[in-house]
Amino acid sequence: MSVDGTKRVHPALGVIRLDYNYPAAVGDIAHSGSFTYGVFYRVIPGLTFEMTQSGKMTSEVQRAFIAGVKYLVQEKKVCAITGDCALAAHNM
Repeated sequence: MSVDGTKRVHPALGVIRLDYNYPAAVGDIAHSGSFTYGVFYRVIPGLTFEMTQSGKMTSEVQRAFIAGVKYLVQEKKVCAITGDCALAAHNM
């Protein structure tokens, strides 16, 4: 079952991404080919590596972060959410 109680054939993972673009290799969380199940990504505009290091978000980035999580849960029906940077845990 998905978060909203509807039946899901396959689980899906949501990934909150920093506002940073790089060519991800297979095995990297940012490369959807690293998984054998559905993965949905949501880049949070303004969420930089430096911001995650500080552990402090601006109110604008915080709103985008919350909206990104809601999008993954409500629209994409993911079963779990993670981040593409361990330092993002400071902000969660």
